[in-house]
Amino acid sequence: MTRFLPAIVILALAVALVSCSSSSVSAPGASATPSVAGTWEFLAVSSNGGGTTGIEVALQEGTVLINGVSEPNGDVSATGVNQIAFVCLNSAGGVISFGGNCAGQSGVCTTTGVNSLSGTADSIGGPFTFTYSENGNAFSVTGTLGSDGQSFVNGTYEQQTGGACVDSGSVTGLLVPKLTGVYTGKMTLPDGTVDSVTATLSQSSGILTVQIIGSTPENVSFNLTGPVTGHAFAVQGQFGGDPAVAYEGYFEVAHQSLYFVNTANPAYTGTLTLQQ
Repeated sequence: MTRFLPAIVILALAVALVSCSSSSVSAPGASATPSVAGTWEFLAVSSNGGGTTGIEVALQEGTVLINGVSEPNGDVSATGVNQIAFVCLNSAGGVISFGGNCAGQSGVCTTTGVNSLSGTADSIGGPFTFTYSENGNAFSVTGTLGSDGQSFVNGTYEQQTGGACVDSGSVTGLLVPKLTGVYTGKMTLPDGTVDSVTATLSQSSGILTVQIIGSTPENVSFNLTGPVTGHAFAVQGQFGGDPAVAYEGYFEVAHQSLYFVNTANPAYTGTLTLQQ
């Protein structure tokens, strides 16, 4: 009998340990709501010949108090020109124009109506769904938040019932890094001179600063600032004693370059290449 007593004691301790550990370990598969707020670019590729639209978003996320700590709740949104913008792209990833492919003739960018986005990202590897309004045309998007928590995969979009712009296709997305670096190239200055320039970028809290220094034929320097959403930005500043100048721009990933348009005309201003 004495030989079996230690075994019984050991068995009882093992059961007690299992009970204690099971009460403190989370259930298998449980995952916290991810933090997805940040600068995103979604690429909507039309299956109806409408081209590719860059949906550039400064994504906001709601919060909820858990044990007195503010945690993300998965409700995402973006509203207005400082949080969402659209860019028309060609198959090579270059800019056609700003404003989005809807409304109106397929493939033609316009800038009418109100832009917004709202949806839900529940968990990493789980559903990521949202609705966006492009120039007043509403589209529904379904997909999955990638396993890295920073990508949107297996996405599709289609117009909502009754929408004036009929379109559907596939969607991919990425949480993109801040725009930084030094870029060089030819740029048409506000006075009409085509100059060799160097542009230095820095981004903080959704605001982009661009310092432009010209060298040939003009020695000039001016700064531009404004909101950045995804890879798109709208900046303005002063050039010499002239009135304020304003530009729309886009970082072309495929070419590692900045595309500039002077919004006063509007007119293409130049493409500057990232220096490694």
